[in-house]
Amino acid sequence: MLRRLHLLLVPAACVLAVLPPLLSSAQPVPAPNPPPAQGNGEITLTLAGLEARLFPVAVPAFRGAGGDALAAVVANDLRLSALFRVLDPHSFTADLDAEGLTINPPSWVNVGASAVLKAQVSGGGDALRVELKVWEPGSPSAPRFTRSYGPGGARTLAHRIANDILQLYTHTSGVFGTRIAFARRTGAGRKQIFSVDCDGENLAQVSSGRRLNFTPAWGPGGIYFSSQTPDGFLALFRQGRSEPVLRSDGLVMGAAFSGSRMAVVLTRDGNSEIYVGGLDGANLRRLTNDPGADITPVWSPDGSKIAFVSDRSGGPQVYVMDAGGGGQRRVSFQGTYNTGPSWAPDSTTLAYASRGAGGSDIFTVAVGVNGVRRLTEGQGNNTDPTYSPDGRLIAFSSSRGGIFLMNQDGLSQQRILPGVAEGLRWEPR
Repeated sequence: MLRRLHLLLVPAACVLAVLPPLLSSAQPVPAPNPPPAQGNGEITLTLAGLEARLFPVAVPAFRGAGGDALAAVVANDLRLSALFRVLDPHSFTADLDAEGLTINPPSWVNVGASAVLKAQVSGGGDALRVELKVWEPGSPSAPRFTRSYGPGGARTLAHRIANDILQLYTHTSGVFGTRIAFARRTGAGRKQIFSVDCDGENLAQVSSGRRLNFTPAWGPGGIYFSSQTPDGFLALFRQGRSEPVLRSDGLVMGAAFSGSRMAVVLTRDGNSEIYVGGLDGANLRRLTNDPGADITPVWSPDGSKIAFVSDRSGGPQVYVMDAGGGGQRRVSFQGTYNTGPSWAPDSTTLAYASRGAGGSDIFTVAVGVNGVRRLTEGQGNNTDPTYSPDGRLIAFSSSRGGIFLMNQDGLSQQRILPGVAEGLRWEPR
């Protein structure tokens, strides 16, 4: 990791040569294994006893034009939630045409379904409507849940249905329909910012026109990221805007947002330090002042704390400070290279990547009590964790070949998108 940035007077060509290793040190991604063939494919790591704890649900094809595709999105969402065991449609014994929107309870009890989703789809395009009934074979006198959806597009309505099913059985709505931002190499000396739905669909490039783009973050109006300027330095941009939000003497290396506040890394004094100011970069106040490099600030959801990475103790470690800069303390102690912090919604737990002798893995730490848990082990190199807005899932990058989701215990690991990804950040609700 960089300790000083003696770059302010260096020719732009030299800066370009330094930038890639400089920023990759902030969020290391070990050389990945060769990626699998393109196309979304599941890689599920089933651990002993996990399936027994999942709620078995049947999602037969919905009735009406396009109902099968809409039901498939709902089923995939429930599977990715790591809370449901979605039954194989090939196991169904019920006469679906005869049942319509009702159920013959013994047919569903026989296949082990605790809940059965039935729906009628009408309309077309972005004006679909869905009538949903959720039946429980053990209590078949009336549907457990009934709701109408629409008008809307198929994926939008499917995500709403899945989120409502999560609300029904866990009392907390799901996060399907939100997106994950990340950086990805697109060629020699080129890196761009992308976003993707949290089920791995609708991949879209966010940055354009500039060769090097790093450190995406969600903020007011969309995704912010650091991008190379014509003179070879880095400025802060927002998607859809050609002019920088913040340009500074030196480098602007990423930002994070909390309400009307922005935390940002600047090298204006020759070293990377964390500043806080307004959303437009006004009234910036320096929070860190250490000979080490301080980078990647992340606000706690309640806005009271900022996690960041610093090498002030000799190697990159995760630190936490109060929102005003006080109380700076180290919270990661295992491993020699700890980076990529992400707050859980409770503002008391951090996920981060720790690199040791066996590679890089995902850990969590309960801030204040130093309760450390390891979530991945012996599964390739795993980096850049980011919590879902409800805290039930963690997305991360893996050398197994793409972006994966797992639950907060490290179980039910499923790939949602192939290809290398860095600096993952989950869209807040």
